[in-house]
Amino acid sequence: MPHHFAARFRFALCPLALALPAALLSLAAHAGETAAAKGDTLQLDATNISGQALGATTEDTHSYTTGSTSSATGLPLSIRETPQSVTVITRQQMDDRGVQSVGDALRNTPGISTQKYDSDRTEFSARGFAITNFQYDGVNQPYDGVYGENPNNSDDSASLDRIEVIKGATGLMTGSGDPSATVNLIRKKPTKDFKASISGTVGSWDAYRSVGDISGSLNDSGTVRGRFVGAYSDKNSYQDHYSQKKDLYYGILEADLTPDTLLTFGIDKSSATPRGSSWTGNPTYFSDGGRTDFPRHFNPGADWSRRDFDETTYFAALEQALANDWTLKVSLDQKTTDHDTQLASASGGNPDRATGEGMFLYWGRWEGHRVQNTADVNVSGPFSLGGREHELVAGVMASHSRQTGATYDTSAFQQVPGSIYDWDGELPKQEFPKNGKYERTQSQNGVYLATRLHPTDDLSVILGSRLSTFKYNEDYGYNPGAGLDDTHASYKEHGVVTPYAGVVYDLNDVYSVYASYTSIYQPQTYKDSNGTTLAPVEGDSYETGLKAAYLDGKLNASLALFRIEQDGVAESIGTNPITNEGIYKAVDGTKTQGIELELAGELAEGWNLSAGYTYARTRDADEQRIFGYPLSTSKPEHVVRTFTTYRLPGALDKITVGGGISWQSAFYGKIYSPTVGDYTQIKQGGYTLVDLMTRYQYNEHLSFTANANNVFDKRYLTGLGNFDTTFYGEPRNLTLTTKWDF
Repeated sequence: MPHHFAARFRFALCPLALALPAALLSLAAHAGETAAAKGDTLQLDATNISGQALGATTEDTHSYTTGSTSSATGLPLSIRETPQSVTVITRQQMDDRGVQSVGDALRNTPGISTQKYDSDRTEFSARGFAITNFQYDGVNQPYDGVYGENPNNSDDSASLDRIEVIKGATGLMTGSGDPSATVNLIRKKPTKDFKASISGTVGSWDAYRSVGDISGSLNDSGTVRGRFVGAYSDKNSYQDHYSQKKDLYYGILEADLTPDTLLTFGIDKSSATPRGSSWTGNPTYFSDGGRTDFPRHFNPGADWSRRDFDETTYFAALEQALANDWTLKVSLDQKTTDHDTQLASASGGNPDRATGEGMFLYWGRWEGHRVQNTADVNVSGPFSLGGREHELVAGVMASHSRQTGATYDTSAFQQVPGSIYDWDGELPKQEFPKNGKYERTQSQNGVYLATRLHPTDDLSVILGSRLSTFKYNEDYGYNPGAGLDDTHASYKEHGVVTPYAGVVYDLNDVYSVYASYTSIYQPQTYKDSNGTTLAPVEGDSYETGLKAAYLDGKLNASLALFRIEQDGVAESIGTNPITNEGIYKAVDGTKTQGIELELAGELAEGWNLSAGYTYARTRDADEQRIFGYPLSTSKPEHVVRTFTTYRLPGALDKITVGGGISWQSAFYGKIYSPTVGDYTQIKQGGYTLVDLMTRYQYNEHLSFTANANNVFDKRYLTGLGNFDTTFYGEPRNLTLTTKWDF
């Protein structure tokens, strides 16, 4: 999006920011009339959705699955019709599990494993690789990995209808990306009928949260609809002197300009202000080479240490129905991110076992301002060929981001005062001198086309391709006397073709077999020991399997076999002692193969289930484990995620009980040992976590939901290898949510 167009786009939407709260307040005026019209005879909705066909939207369906998804191919397909493994976290699942952030949802998603960098940053992985593709309503979002300048997975979930996770490579719709998964965050839409709710949550470690949601028509005819969601949370942590405040404000308007024209405007704004943030975790070895054993509540961060983020997204879309059931859609999106990071963390070095002395601080300051503009224009619809009807989608996408900020002198490490055993986070706040500035720009443009052909009633073939251009430019300029040389990094790739092919054959009304292929292309900004940027990752992804849709699609099952072949995969080999940035090497001949099983939906009336098992084995050409990036860690090869709820029958039908089991096998980290004088391998063995929940529906308005996580208080490491440190997972914790539906 050109700069002058972006400015006009922002100017056009700014009045919306002022109009939304006032406009949406008018919804309350209809509340009394709506309630009166319903009368006092409203009965509790049954958990089942019998007689109701599932659509794409999951809100108010009480379902653990969806009826349609377009994240994989751009075509609206059912899960059974999509020739890739698809996992959907519905609104009901998020409510049942007490999910408050995207990270909370992904942590319990089948096929996904979790590792922590530190108190604020989490890496999620699928099929042996980190997930680097995040989208909002199909629009690609920036991802910065370990440097955390855009924490997509910490975004609040209150504004979401569902989260669609497309496993494997998704180059057709994302262009670049790792063959792990794409996480598409689908926002809530306005409703024609009035609805509203407020909720409050209290939890362990003085955690408090409130959410408000109001939606409905803004005129009598229902052609203008609006919705506003607000959320605020304030919590402490199991870690000493760590706290976090977060807020979310989301507003959206829909207007039927004509019976064939839909216009959408929206604003999504959020912020996070943690205090006591750590930078990495706890040291792994004592100076004598023995393993440390810090308590889970130990926090190496200083009490003023922080990562503050503010994000604002303006989005607009125009959907126009054309002749012969074709549709034109134009989407515009502008996201602005500001971050201010000031860190001090007693995580460096190896302490003396007896005295606890000898540690040093990781510390520094980073800040930046980024604006990303994205535009997508596509047409879709049916066409006839050979006497049969088929579907097609064709579009063009352009995305450009520019980030600027100051650099600060972070090279001077300071010793931790006294013994690490006495560390309580109290440290005089540091003023880091500014020593330069940086500018980083990144662009991706693409043209894509996909068609779904129906050679027979039982056979569908999906063919697609994307033609992409990638540009990246990074400049660091330092002040005279800073003692640092200016740096420059860039890459430019034109005409990158990403083909896609899939086939689905219906065995009968329930079962289908499928197969798919897509190529992999992922530009990299990681550098080797000489400071040279690594070449893009390239490869191929293959998948085949069996899918089933039971009970008219209310219960979906899948079995997938996959194989991924890649060259140029980045593997961490250490840290640059001057810049504190990671050093990587490119690994060729990487192969990942495995199996995935999943079952999600309604087993019987009142009984919902989400369950999955994944086996993914990744090795290089010499059959050695890949210690990924940015963490020097392997990924668990076996992952099991299950969660189920059951609404009791008869006189106890106001009570819902549920629970889940998560298990994953061992994973390994590379940690430098001061006595060995080289990197050593440490292991976190497989572990199991158990969660429980229950809900009491007092009446049609009021409900109480209790969640207990890690009920057996399992002690385990969820992070290995980040600057030679380890990080503990959360102990047992409880939350209680009270919700009032108007």
